[in-house]
Amino acid sequence: MAFLVFLLPWRLAFRGIRFLTRYTFFQVSSAASASGLMERYGFARPYPVRLFALHRLVDMADFFLTMKVGRSWLDRNVLMSGADALDKLSAKNIFFVTFHYGQGFWALKYLRDKGLPVAWLHAPPPVRPALGEIFIGWLGRRRIRQVARLCGASAIPVGGSVASMRERLCRDRLPVMVMPDAPLQPGQSSLPVTLFGREARLPAGALRMAAREAVPVIVYSISVNPVDGKRHMRFEGPFTEPTAESLAQRLCDHLQSAIEKDPTAWHVWPWVEGFFAKTSTAGTCESSVTA
Repeated sequence: MAFLVFLLPWRLAFRGIRFLTRYTFFQVSSAASASGLMERYGFARPYPVRLFALHRLVDMADFFLTMKVGRSWLDRNVLMSGADALDKLSAKNIFFVTFHYGQGFWALKYLRDKGLPVAWLHAPPPVRPALGEIFIGWLGRRRIRQVARLCGASAIPVGGSVASMRERLCRDRLPVMVMPDAPLQPGQSSLPVTLFGREARLPAGALRMAAREAVPVIVYSISVNPVDGKRHMRFEGPFTEPTAESLAQRLCDHLQSAIEKDPTAWHVWPWVEGFFAKTSTAGTCESSVTA
């Protein structure tokens, strides 16, 4: 992956990555289960395994690509919708929301260049990973450092994170970013939403804080075009909602709209049933930067 990205122009590297998805070895392990769940929830598409794998591989490639190229590449290769609102902001204490959808590295750089150094809420990898997960843990820590570099702000680890975010938003008047599309863990507080026409739930903590403090919210999504390798980033907001429940639903509506455009870009399909379970027993969703 790094070989392709560092040695070739992106348009050729992307073609190489897309070609690799033909082979089972390069199809991420969760792609087959994701394909079945897309179909079950009414989002069947041609070549779902290859496209799901492509989005994951491009997300991995962006880790290296953001080390190689900069703003001029972004300007040529990322199509913006709704970004004009960022130039009209009167304050920087924005509660940014995105999802485990598409590829988020470039959004972080774009926001930093706009004078919005977001502090990203994340789940850190284990300090002492199992023997078979040492490399994954090492790569996870490298990704977190790369995210902090692109953001221009240190990440906020979970665990006391709501208080840290409130302090940054309300005292320091600086932006934060969360990714609420993580299936619930046992005992975790939640908010009711409708997703795919079904009753579902989203984690509550950060959303309740944002609604209570009435901070402006901007939600965005970004994903790669599987034909040419260019990206489309869509912003919605800023807005506020009177309650945490209405905020959660508005964010869920944005997520569903993105999924309807390209369901294969949502990395959370293998854990999707955790959103609908009365008591979550789903496995932990792997945290990735699709911020």
